[in-house]
Amino acid sequence: MTLAETIYQKSLTLPEEKAREVLNFIDALQQKPKHTDVHIVDSQNSSLLAVFEKAGLVGCLATDEQLSTNYKTVLDYSRKHRS
Repeated sequence: MTLAETIYQKSLTLPEEKAREVLNFIDALQQKPKHTDVHIVDSQNSSLLAVFEKAGLVGCLATDEQLSTNYKTVLDYSRKHRS
């Protein structure tokens, strides 16, 4: 039996509500990008800082705030997380 046939056979035993969840999950998987644009960096020839900079993980924020204790009030996460 192929993987697709196994999935199909198991889906037949699910209640309709659970089958819809499976269908929604499959739809979400199909809409996901096939790959990311993150490139593997040769760690022997690059410092950790260089790797982080290339990945876009290093930046600056002009503030007088003490970010180690109150970063959530200073940084805007609204673009990354939805309530």
